[in-house]
Amino acid sequence: NYNLANKTIIVTGANSGIGKAASIQLAGLGAHVVMMCRSKERGEQALQDVKSAAKSDKIELILVDMSSQEAVRKAAREFLSRHSKLDVVIHNAANFDHTQKKPVITEDGLENVFATNHVNIFLMTELLLDTLKQSAPSRIITVASKGLITYPFLDIDFNNLAGEKKFSMQHAYYQAKQAQVMYTFDLAERLKGTGVTVNCVRVGNVAIPDTRLEHLPKFLLKMYEMKRKFALTPEKMAETYMWLAADPSLDDVTGGYWDAPNTPVKANKNAYNRETQKRLWNETAKLAHVV
Repeated sequence: NYNLANKTIIVTGANSGIGKAASIQLAGLGAHVVMMCRSKERGEQALQDVKSAAKSDKIELILVDMSSQEAVRKAAREFLSRHSKLDVVIHNAANFDHTQKKPVITEDGLENVFATNHVNIFLMTELLLDTLKQSAPSRIITVASKGLITYPFLDIDFNNLAGEKKFSMQHAYYQAKQAQVMYTFDLAERLKGTGVTVNCVRVGNVAIPDTRLEHLPKFLLKMYEMKRKFALTPEKMAETYMWLAADPSLDDVTGGYWDAPNTPVKANKNAYNRETQKRLWNETAKLAHVV
């Protein structure tokens, strides 16, 4: 029942899954949705799908590879050249490739998982922040993972951010998601009084599109087939994105951590450590070259 006419919303990773479902739901409520996708071909197909499903033409596509700082800066420039207002940004794009056994270093010299899932989200936010402040009340939505509950003592290993000492995709992914939770809490404090709120949604077991499973070995495919029986649909998970983006009761709610359906949850104890949050901010700002 939300009316999002005159609202401009960015959704990253919008070509499939929850990002695509959220784009359809938000556009269907009248929002102007800017879908940010990595692949031109998949992005253009998703754009047509979203327009058709939402029965709206107020949808556009901007290409961005979230592993590349140059690409993130280019996408932000492209958005700002077209729009003077931004009401909501949903940082949905993520990288989790089960088959990756060694760290992959990006053109910026960063480990790919940490770059995509944390550092370049920080960068994108910084580049859009002035416009978000000018558009206040506005909202930033970050995305973490329910899998973090299996890491109750996880902290940020500042000596191994690039995975050079030891690498596992699982640990790299959850460390980046833990960083996003801490970043959410810290940014919410920093933006108090600006009219910009920051909340994090914890994504649980959501059915993954077949196109993202094609390259997996058979045993992992079987595991995903089992998980799918108990999974939320992307559309159901996207409803919590929509609620965080649109519900008037959240106008002044910031620094929250949420699960579906619209439920506040607690992060692990380390996520609330203010000193670690501040150190993470400073380290990330250096890695993103925004100091």
